[in-house]
Amino acid sequence: LAGATIIPERQALGSGSPPSDLRPSSTDRARQYFTPEEINKGRDYARGRYLLYGVRTALTLGLFGLLTLSPLSARIRDLSVSLAGGRVWLTIAVYGLLVALLYYAVTFPVSLYGNFLREHTFGLSRQSFASWAWDYTKGALINAAILLPLLMLLYTFIRWNPVRWYLSAWVILVLVMSLVAELSPILVDPLFHTFRPVQDKALVERLRALTDRAGLTVGPILEIDASQKTNKTNAYFTGLGRTRRIVLYDTLIATSTPEEVELIVAHEVGHWRRHHTWKGMAISAASALATLWLIARLLNAAADSGRFGFIHPADPVSLPFLLLLFLALTILTTPIQVAISRSFEREADLESLRLSANPEAFIASEVKLARVNFADIEPPKAIVWLMYTHPP
Repeated sequence: LAGATIIPERQALGSGSPPSDLRPSSTDRARQYFTPEEINKGRDYARGRYLLYGVRTALTLGLFGLLTLSPLSARIRDLSVSLAGGRVWLTIAVYGLLVALLYYAVTFPVSLYGNFLREHTFGLSRQSFASWAWDYTKGALINAAILLPLLMLLYTFIRWNPVRWYLSAWVILVLVMSLVAELSPILVDPLFHTFRPVQDKALVERLRALTDRAGLTVGPILEIDASQKTNKTNAYFTGLGRTRRIVLYDTLIATSTPEEVELIVAHEVGHWRRHHTWKGMAISAASALATLWLIARLLNAAADSGRFGFIHPADPVSLPFLLLLFLALTILTTPIQVAISRSFEREADLESLRLSANPEAFIASEVKLARVNFADIEPPKAIVWLMYTHPP
């Protein structure tokens, strides 16, 4: 649960809605559960994150725009050719690495402030700077290990078929998405956290009974040492097939009742009952194909125009233009993506209520998550429309 979710309001079949003047406002409903201080603190924390998201997006657009419209990209290409000894595949790798280093140099101050300094200011982080910096470095190295080979493969496809390269790229992308979803729980996640079986046997039995009622077969029920790094609480399902597992933050186990933990896990079970993982992957695959097709068309048009420093789409100088297109399309389609996600989250909420039949624990777990994670209880509607993957 990345954020607090809506508490469904039910009414008897055939009954009319109460008159609008008798309905409590959202502010009145919020203040049934949260003090003004909690609401204000959540607002301050969350709205700073909105601003940082905007700053990071603007910096990234600015960097890719600068590389696209200035001679800097060609100079990086020439340096890459020299360092690679003229070998085409290595030139692509060196160029991609240099662009990645520029990206991290530009966005590092935002990451440092937003993910380390500010988290400490609000009392949410327990990490030392050394620990945070090592996690940041590991994340960058993992991204490089995955993305640089894909970049070389992408430009190989573009050289082979400048018009229909997007079809081969799409097939590889779908395969990589599936592999990452299946293997990250056993290969990537342990690089950042320590996992162990949940020690509370009664809680494990309770959660096994829940998954049995849902008709779901899962692997281990694990506890993650989140308290070494954060005061936040969470729980999630991860993996596909044999790597499917339930993961609980140790902070969640320590601060929640068994009923509340069961409710949160029931929400995650709801995602599986509604097949949200497979639906999400199918939607991602379809949108990726459309995106790659459009980028291929625009990339060839840009090469034909000669206005952006490259006359063939396989020239490494085209990479910033390609990234700029991808980022712009992502921004434009984000409202659609998050609307789908919010729909999935509502369905998972309803499933959790059906599975647990415990609305009191549902309310208690949602309120506790919102308090501990400093959720914005009353976010601006425009921000919800643009950014919220969960109902506020």
